[in-house]
Amino acid sequence: MHSTKKPAPSGNCDLFLSTLDAVLRNLYTATHEYILCGNINIDYLTDSDRKSRLDALLTTYNLTSTVNFPTWIQKNSATAIDNIFIDTSKMGIYIISPLINGLSDHDAQFITLHSFTSRPPSKNYRLIRDINDHTINDFLDQFKLRDLG
Repeated sequence: MHSTKKPAPSGNCDLFLSTLDAVLRNLYTATHEYILCGNINIDYLTDSDRKSRLDALLTTYNLTSTVNFPTWIQKNSATAIDNIFIDTSKMGIYIISPLINGLSDHDAQFITLHSFTSRPPSKNYRLIRDINDHTINDFLDQFKLRDLG
């Protein structure tokens, strides 16, 4: 049922991949979890050079494709051009399914992360005291109230 009759995007794949790499390089840290999703116009139901190149790039950031069902279905065509990429080593078990909502010619994807390992917030706290005329007067007023009571 699936064929790639939808026209290929007119964008430059090399530019897309280098820009995506630059963005991920700036954002990526080993201590954060990332979910990358959207209409990437690369069909994940068929093998292609574009798919292989995107997979190779995303693997360097531990991101894996999760969508293995059609997300864009027409009379003679079904492709998986919308995708959600996650780090399965950090996010563990997941369930993904299509969500047909009738709002677009693309079906939505619904992902449930079952064993997301959230880290507790950092224990590094800093107390900053803003000392100015207002805070000094407030302190003096509080001090005077204690002495009167």
